[in-house]
Amino acid sequence: MSSMRWSIVFEVIGGTAIVASLIFVGIQIRQDQVITRSELGAASFQNFAVSNQMMIDPEFASVWAKMLDAPKDLSVVEMLRVNGFLNLIAEHMARECYLKERGIFVECDNAIRDNIRRYFGNTYAQTWWRLSDTRPAVALPKWVDAEISSLDVTAGRKRLERIRREL
Repeated sequence: MSSMRWSIVFEVIGGTAIVASLIFVGIQIRQDQVITRSELGAASFQNFAVSNQMMIDPEFASVWAKMLDAPKDLSVVEMLRVNGFLNLIAEHMARECYLKERGIFVECDNAIRDNIRRYFGNTYAQTWWRLSDTRPAVALPKWVDAEISSLDVTAGRKRLERIRREL
């Protein structure tokens, strides 16, 4: 074979190798993207799991129960604990919406609706939401305010009473 033919063969082999490596890189990028989205979604669930763990801490649970039952009787320290917890929940909700805006995690609406019912279905939390000046840096969807305002403020107490009756 002449050197001209060999150069053509090597060019074809080189071009094929370049195309194969680009395909491989594309597959790796797609896999990395899937893994990253999965990790962000798992972190979201973990954030809410931590919040739920805080709720069952006996010390905080008694403060939360007092907030549900007699919010006017909360001491300043108890109010600070509840406010900090509600701020944490608002930050978690804002994170979900931020990830949804970026097309990373699409469960924002469901996660927020669940948390609104769970944490904002009482007079104190709704008042905190209306008067809060520590809103998350990420804007929450406009329907969140309407959803919080439309909740039954005795929902938390009613839920506890239903559980008591069932027991």
